[in-house]
Amino acid sequence: MAQQLDTSKGWCCDGRTWIEHAQTDGQCCQPQGQKIEALPADGQRKARERLAKA
Repeated sequence: MAQQLDTSKGWCCDGRTWIEHAQTDGQCCQPQGQKIEALPADGQRKARERLAKA
């Protein structure tokens, strides 16, 4: 089953969505609204891989 990613609040530096990171850890290393292009290279790669699988 395909995973649905809620990217409405942006991305975190580790490649998870802002919502996923905040729900799991209670906070995110990035402010809301971060675009993939603003993430570190490793985070960009992970986020794009996750989008391709979703």
